[in-house]
Amino acid sequence: MNERNLRAVDLNLLVVFDALMTEKNLTRVGERHGLSQPAVSKALGRLRHLFDDPLFVRCDRAMEPTPRAKELAGPIHVALRDISRTFAPSSFDPSQVEGRIRLASIDLYHTPLLPALVRRLREQAPGVDLHVRTLDSFSVRDQLAAGEVELAFSPFESLPADFNAMPLWSDRLVTLIGERVRERPMTIEAFAAAAHVVDAGHVHVGPDGTASSIVDATLGARGMKRRIALVLPAASGLPFIVASTDLIATLPSRIVSGLGLPAGVTLQPPPFDIQVSPHLLWHARTQADPLLAWVRELVREIAADLKPAAV
Repeated sequence: MNERNLRAVDLNLLVVFDALMTEKNLTRVGERHGLSQPAVSKALGRLRHLFDDPLFVRCDRAMEPTPRAKELAGPIHVALRDISRTFAPSSFDPSQVEGRIRLASIDLYHTPLLPALVRRLREQAPGVDLHVRTLDSFSVRDQLAAGEVELAFSPFESLPADFNAMPLWSDRLVTLIGERVRERPMTIEAFAAAAHVVDAGHVHVGPDGTASSIVDATLGARGMKRRIALVLPAASGLPFIVASTDLIATLPSRIVSGLGLPAGVTLQPPPFDIQVSPHLLWHARTQADPLLAWVRELVREIAADLKPAAV
């Protein structure tokens, strides 16, 4: 878009675009901004003409963004936030802020982190809403880059230069073993030969079944590879699978301590000693955002107060 076209842009159109990325519904966008549905439809038509792209297409009952809309989402969201910030008081007072933060997280980081974070937000920034979605380890970087989420709790800290990461705590891995597994303690050869169950939040598993995690890197350095026999969307079901099969699972001890182990499942150290650390991730574009910087500091304080789990 050249400078001449930019002068013709109505800022309210970008506000509608940003709201559509979140709501994916014309009626809800209208209710959010005091507009009629025809007015929102007209704004969408002008946006489509402006960017020469459909931007949003109807799928079932939702308006789903096109690839072009996803490409635009992050820059437009940040630009609107920056413009809004220029009209705000220079000093940041969380108690006076109204806004929304979208956070991606695997389910079992909810227990140690989210209750304290929500309590602090309600006490110190009651006008800030927190929307939590399930972390998709394959797309979280794209979601952060596109502005679909602002923050993410993730076990993965290896990131491109335009992302930032803050470690939350250090932990050690433990292996869950059921009664059908006889070899104890397991040698590294037996560990690699066993069939494993993992959750998609902790371990990248490609379409070909190849896993990518610190466990797999450790085995790979020794010329070994494990078989991922089962991938679950979350960690909460792993102990029950282990209890009723010959599959084993390896997780950080803090995660295991929040699961509760069924009868017949025991813990043992894996045949290697690895420290792991979940991280808080964000895009470098949002580094200077005062609300997000304040929330990141809240998370750092909460994580520092958490005691190691006893397993």
